[in-house]
Amino acid sequence: MKYLLDANIFIEAKNRYYSFEIAEGFWEWLALLADEQSFLTIKEVREEIINSYHDDQLEAWLKAFPLKQFIDTDLEIQANQRKIANYVLNHEVFSPENKYRFLEKADPWLIATAMTRGYTVITHESKVGEGTKKVKIPNICEVFGVDYTNLFEVMKAKKVKLKL
Repeated sequence: MKYLLDANIFIEAKNRYYSFEIAEGFWEWLALLADEQSFLTIKEVREEIINSYHDDQLEAWLKAFPLKQFIDTDLEIQANQRKIANYVLNHEVFSPENKYRFLEKADPWLIATAMTRGYTVITHESKVGEGTKKVKIPNICEVFGVDYTNLFEVMKAKKVKLKL
């Protein structure tokens, strides 16, 4: 199975449970899987993080990665992103500010890439109930038939052990 990582996977790991100071093995594991092409992300996720975290270890780590590890947008991905954007913009329940917040980030591109290439999205976002004004990755993934999961489920499935 191949996975695409949401920006929050990197950000949460760095800021909380897998900081560079205490969990080098986590970052080495991600790099190894990226080399094997099991884990990837998109250039929009890379740019979102780099533009938000200046002079930061995460920014430096991402910049050290070869650009080939970040998927480029092609015409098919663009077409799927338009479908997602149209769905979000025309959804009557989502609030206008939540629609634009979702569309200005890498999220619709991440889902469109997974949809186009058959990847599973890894995110820390949780599905929200019907009638919510928020636009969340799991909900949009379900609408478009894209698989999603969280990082901890993937780590369990891959039997990852981060030991001293």
